[in-house]
This record gives sequence, structure tokens and C-alpha cells, in this order.
Amino acid sequence: MELIHLIYDHPQNPWLGGGAALRAKAIAAFWGQKGDIVHFVSGGFPGQINEDPHIQNHFTSCSKRYLFSRLLFSLKAGSVVKKLKKSRKIDLLVEDISLFNIIFPKLFWKGPTISLVHNYLGVQSFKKLGIFGIIPFLMERHYLKHRKNFIAVSEALKSRILMLNPKANVTVIHNGIDDDAFTHAQNPDADKIGFIGRIEINQKGLDTLIQAFSILKAENFPFKALLIGGGKDEPVLRKMIDKLGLHDSIELTGRLGTERFARLGECRIVCMPSRFEGWGIAAIEAAAEGIPVIASNIEGLSEAVVDGETGILIQASPEKLAESIKNLLADSAKMKQLSANAQKHAAAFRWESIANKQRALYTSLLQV
Repeated sequence: MELIHLIYDHPQNPWLGGGAALRAKAIAAFWGQKGDIVHFVSGGFPGQINEDPHIQNHFTSCSKRYLFSRLLFSLKAGSVVKKLKKSRKIDLLVEDISLFNIIFPKLFWKGPTISLVHNYLGVQSFKKLGIFGIIPFLMERHYLKHRKNFIAVSEALKSRILMLNPKANVTVIHNGIDDDAFTHAQNPDADKIGFIGRIEINQKGLDTLIQAFSILKAENFPFKALLIGGGKDEPVLRKMIDKLGLHDSIELTGRLGTERFARLGECRIVCMPSRFEGWGIAAIEAAAEGIPVIASNIEGLSEAVVDGETGILIQASPEKLAESIKNLLADSAKMKQLSANAQKHAAAFRWESIANKQRALYTSLLQV
């Protein structure tokens, strides 16, 4: 099988490097080792390299500015596909839907297509961008109504798609996690409150987390926090931490590769007060190390965290999060139970299993 995967993001993208990119790369690399050919078309960024011999990377024009990089991807991804069509026998086009990269594949591809959906924004578009949220809001509805074949990373996303497009062919294939996550375990001396993921304040609820830490400090509750990840909002987050006088209590690691799993082992619990998530790869990474998660009770994330079994789901607010942190850390029996259940839960989400399910779906699509 030879296919093209369109996705702006890339694991090494300095502005994003999110879960969708990790999934796309992990699956493409797995198939490449088995003999399939995957052309990975991504947005350009400073320092871009083709670091994996099993993936055929094609970057659109590089820019030192994030918004220009996104714009250039929207403008030029189609021409990359056209060039590949002329020189290769492409079986399938896979599109990672992004509401901030408007692409219309029918303009440059007439063959079988499948769309991957990682998030549903809805009214969050307006909460994130104000009046300008009308653009992604309308584009999301257009994309979901007019595509035919979908992969959704959660049952909640499948339901959202079918509400807008009842005739769509939607298959749920959850995200997986890097095998390296299973080679680490929580350090017996772990003492930190953790976060792992992209540093994007609005989506990840990092403002809620920092405010919860401020409450803990005001109550003289002793804590150390470790925030693992990088992203475009990191400078703003650092200013927020300094303003609240929390810089002595919180460490930001910046972007890390697989070494993030060793750092994650320093955490007793992980907090994910996200406002929206398609699934929650970070929750499963924590689970693989036996680390309980306190997470927002929202669509998608509530499937990655089993409430009362692998973690705790809450209606995230600074006050509720601070209270939940204190209560869980004080309950050693509950912590032990959640830890054991979490590791068993994570075992079902290895990339090999996810990749095999996705390839089987592609094969069936090509046989129609």
C-alpha cells in the first residue's frame, strides 16, 4: 500500500508537536517497517529534517513564523499531492482534519479518502478566538458534513460526527502511546504533581492548573510541580507562574522526546484540567507508568480516564482541582488501587495494535 497523509503538525514542530502528529508518525513508521510507503506531508518549520528512514517526509515551504507556516501549508499541500500523483501510484489519501488549515482535497485528489478527527471544537471556537472563532466553527461543520469516511479517536467524537452527518462511515480507533512509556515506572520516591502535554493554555486548562497551585500555596500545602512539554504558549505560562510567585514550586521542562517518560516517573499524580480533548494520549502515558490522573470530566478524556478506577474525573475549576489534589495525595490506599488499575488499562493502547486496526480499515476501504 502506498498512501499520502496530509497533516500540518509534525512531532518536531516547535509550535505544536501534538498528539495527532505523534499518532501519524508512529503509525507511518510502523507500516514503513512492514513495507508500505507513507508520504507524510507536513507544514515547514525551522530545523525540519527527515529523521525516520521508514517515512517519506514532504514539507511545505518553511517559515520562521507560526501563522505563515500554517498558511503556506494550506496553500501548497495540494501541489505536493499533485506532484506525488504524477510520479507514484498512490492508493489512498489520509487527511488529518485541522480547522486552522483549510484544505479541500477534492480539488487535487479524486481517489479514496479518509479523514482523521482528533477534536470537536463547537462553541469552544468562540471561547478560544472570540468573534474570529466563526471561521473554525463554520469550517468544522462543513468538514464533518461533507466528508464520507472518518476515523474518530473516541466514541464521543463519533457521536458528534454522526449528529452532523448521519450517513457518514465512522470508525473509532483510539490513540496509542509510545512503547517507551511501558519501560518506565513511577519512581518509589515520586513526590511531584505533574502535567504532560502540549503547552497550550486554553485547550489544556493550564490557567486552571496554575490557579489551583496558587490556592495550594495560599493554604501552605507543600508541593512541587513538574510540567512536561513545550509549545507556543510557554512564554505566557512562565509569566503567569512568576506573577503568582510560584516559580520556586514549578519546573517547566520544555519540549522533551522519549526522555519525558523518565521525568514523568517523578510524579505521584498527573493533572489534566483540559477544556476539550479528542482522547487524551497523555492520560494513557501516565497510566502506563502507574500514575493516577485527575482530569476534566469532558468528552474524549472521560474515555481515556476511567473514573474511580484509573483516575478521578472532576468538573475542573481551580478550587475543585486543588481540593482533589489534596484529597488524593492524602489517600495512599486509593493511590495504590488507581495505580495498579491504570497500568492494566494502558496495556490495550500500544501503537502496534492501533496501527493494525487502522491498516485493516484502509484495506477494506480500498476493496469497496
